[in-house]
Amino acid sequence: MSNSLSYRKTKIVATIGPASNDLETLKKLIQAGMNVARLNFSHGTFEEHKQTVANIRKASEELAAPVGILQDLQGPKIRILGFEGEKKLQPSDKIIITDSSVPSKSENHFQVDIKDLHKFVKKDQSIFIDDGIIEIKINKIDNKSIECEVVHGGVLRPRKGVNLPDVELPIESMTAKDIKDLELGSELGFDYVALSFVRSSNDIIKLKKRLSKLSSTSRVIAKIEKKEALINIESILEEVDGVMVARGDLSVEIGQVHLPAEQKKLIKLCNKKGKPVITATQMLESMHINSRPTRAEITDVANAVLDGSDALMLSGESAFGKYPVRSVQTMHDIVLEVEKQPSLYHRFKNQKKTPVVFTVPESIAISAVLCSRQLEAKTIVCLSTTGKTAQMISKYRPKAKLIAVTGKNEALCKLELCWGVQTLTMQPYKNTEDAVAKIESLLLENGVIKEGDNVVMTLGLPVAHGQKTNAVQVFVAGKGIKKDAGNKKAYRFLKK
Repeated sequence: MSNSLSYRKTKIVATIGPASNDLETLKKLIQAGMNVARLNFSHGTFEEHKQTVANIRKASEELAAPVGILQDLQGPKIRILGFEGEKKLQPSDKIIITDSSVPSKSENHFQVDIKDLHKFVKKDQSIFIDDGIIEIKINKIDNKSIECEVVHGGVLRPRKGVNLPDVELPIESMTAKDIKDLELGSELGFDYVALSFVRSSNDIIKLKKRLSKLSSTSRVIAKIEKKEALINIESILEEVDGVMVARGDLSVEIGQVHLPAEQKKLIKLCNKKGKPVITATQMLESMHINSRPTRAEITDVANAVLDGSDALMLSGESAFGKYPVRSVQTMHDIVLEVEKQPSLYHRFKNQKKTPVVFTVPESIAISAVLCSRQLEAKTIVCLSTTGKTAQMISKYRPKAKLIAVTGKNEALCKLELCWGVQTLTMQPYKNTEDAVAKIESLLLENGVIKEGDNVVMTLGLPVAHGQKTNAVQVFVAGKGIKKDAGNKKAYRFLKK
């Protein structure tokens, strides 16, 4: 395999499950292109997740490849209970829905895991099950029993999700289970936490307060899957570190025909704000059972890249499908081909109508991108401790390779969601000259640059004082380089 893995700009999030949680498969997933591993806390025990995290970290260490780990909280997802196996529902079938306090009395009686659902629904409202595959309509509400008729049938399985688009439920975005999972998860040091069914910025603020009390440094991802979230998206973006376009529940909530336009709007807004955005759900759905995707899926992945997604996510394809590694490799190959399109790069703000006032960090970021374009520099290097400058540069979509260099592995993993950012670990440095020499050596040794290349670098001066990024510097590789600067080689730039 070629070293093209390191040149892919759009990141890949892969959900880890029974088909992929062993050490050897995880190593293959990283080699195929996984940047972030997602653990879905709707399934599995904490001990199982703990072992999976240990396996991911071991695979990452053995391959010298930083991998971000995402804890995806279940949230107030309503689920079907009260039966085992499968039930085939046909149009016009009559069924009864109750909460779990009412014992199941017949094979057409199903329970949901929310108390007093009958109090919040009305006659003629629709209920959608399993991402909208099954639709039922309420005919009558008798005490706690909701009598329904099947409109669109399908195979019903236990614990499938239930959506009520026209119903306002008095439930919090963070459930008691989520709070417990968050507390248990804090000891595992997740790089990201995704909050399900976000409705307002207040949901994010509550999560951040809990993370702070747990002394967690996890970055917060808002899953956009409710109508209310679309209404409040501007204020939500002010609070979050990133967004996931959770297309399954979102399409049921707003109607599937409205999904493509809303997806594009969300991605464009996140790009404008410089917030990483993940496009998720059914990206390569057919690869659950097939070794190749459909043409429509290939086009869907390509369009998500062209729209400006920072990352694309695989769900069941990598968690319990037959081809987890091949799914990641397929997504990598599609993305790499799409990224040959020039329209992806150098996306600057439109200043024709209203002049834009830049902050110092943003000015440095945009200067680095413009400088790399004017000098035809193939590499931008960010000397950083937190990685914030690299994320800001990513916002402007440079065509040059974007390398974040730091000695803090935690910062490297948190950059794995950001478009175009690759990471390298560097040994401690004494001053600016020493830092430049070590970086130059690191890039040459790992084949990122060759002698004579222009390199654009952002850093904080004076570097010995840990100053925040305040300068752009250009150097020509191979002039005055210190040999043997004590750097370690990095997997992502050495794949053959």
